[in-house]
Amino acid sequence: MSKLIAAAALTAGALGAIGGTAEAGTTGPASATGVTKGFATTYSSPSDQTGVVHHLQPNTQVTTMCFREGQVLNGNPLWFIINVDGESAYVHRDLIAPPADLPHC
Repeated sequence: MSKLIAAAALTAGALGAIGGTAEAGTTGPASATGVTKGFATTYSSPSDQTGVVHHLQPNTQVTTMCFREGQVLNGNPLWFIINVDGESAYVHRDLIAPPADLPHC
């Protein structure tokens, strides 16, 4: 049980570190594996394309925690919070094959 609490605290800390926390009452897994569709750049914010965090290769597996709305690209406002090597960032929906049933942040 203590491992579950520690994992939840780490997830909440990662989300808080990039300016957001999960909303109370969301359902779904705390995190799951997503895969980049092609070369993907991740950012520190879903609102603009500044603050580059990662440059990921195609088919990179990433821990995907939740999604939220941000800058609209190609008609889509959805951005996913991912974690790669302990560092959280946002990736646009067009660049990731997310796991099913991922909660809104």
